[in-house]
Amino acid sequence: MKKNKHLDDIYKLPNYFAIFAIVPAVLSILAYELIEYLVNAVIRPNPYYDPLVGLGMLIPMAFMMELFTYFFSKVIYKKLNQIISGIHQVADGNYDITLNAKKLSPFTEVAENFNKMTAELRSVETLRNDFINDFSHEFKTPITSINGFANLLLDTEVPEAEKRQYLQIIADESERLAALSRQTLMMSRLDNQQSIPDKSPYALDEQIKQNIILLSREWTDKKIDMGVDLIPVTYCGNADLMSHIWMNLLNNAIKFTPECGTIDVAMRQEGNEILVCVSDTGKGMTEEQMAHIFNKYYQADPSHATKGMGLGLSIAHRIVELCGGRIEVKSTPGAGSTFTVRLPNS
Repeated sequence: MKKNKHLDDIYKLPNYFAIFAIVPAVLSILAYELIEYLVNAVIRPNPYYDPLVGLGMLIPMAFMMELFTYFFSKVIYKKLNQIISGIHQVADGNYDITLNAKKLSPFTEVAENFNKMTAELRSVETLRNDFINDFSHEFKTPITSINGFANLLLDTEVPEAEKRQYLQIIADESERLAALSRQTLMMSRLDNQQSIPDKSPYALDEQIKQNIILLSREWTDKKIDMGVDLIPVTYCGNADLMSHIWMNLLNNAIKFTPECGTIDVAMRQEGNEILVCVSDTGKGMTEEQMAHIFNKYYQADPSHATKGMGLGLSIAHRIVELCGGRIEVKSTPGAGSTFTVRLPNS
């Protein structure tokens, strides 16, 4: 019912324009007649002056103004109707509509902003759908495994060796589910923060070295050559949050670097910035993958064959963002990737 009421108001637009146009037309003629009267009857009396002659212009002038305004408003009405029709479609959930801004002058800017809005809504809708699909997949997989192996242990006689294997799978999947919950809560908390709390000076180079040591089992098992080139740097920040950046970047590099590959971790100062680069000789990424790599729950491997929850880089990106810095990524398929963290050193 509201939609019809709005359309009825638009249909009346030409009449409104026409009525309003009569008012200035009548006022201008009356003002002209008043001046003529003062000049010809008061200031310089003119015996041939007839005030009724000028009033004869009132009716044809008003008619012409109304006619012109009516047809002009019809053109405006058609353009407004396109915009309002588009708004109604967006309200009904259709974000694929676009307006031809060039043909909607003088509402070009309105149409351009409308198109920007629908484009952003389409992007948000895509991200929302991807988020729901990926989130449900990441939660469903460990739950299904836990449920399946638990029922198998309950319903059948399982040899001791297999029982331990099934219990290990249940334990691993439970930990994966717990980790996913922790990371999801952390991401939610970071999204609602506007600044980094509890900052204090500490040795950034020593922190990165400690993280590399903590992951030594992972990279030594794959016989990865770990190159480290870190200059001494004192950084003022939240050490616990910053550790998540290095752990996520290093984990990501180790995960995608093949056996006997190479990972290089370097840090240097460039002007007022601290640069930390993590390079690997992994399989690299395409332009499309790099465009989404920091999205929540996004995984470059659509098959989910590689273990991961798709939150590590999102968390690292958000922490760097809160620090006033940025993460840059360069990658070539088959030639590895380089993640560069730029932090303000102030």
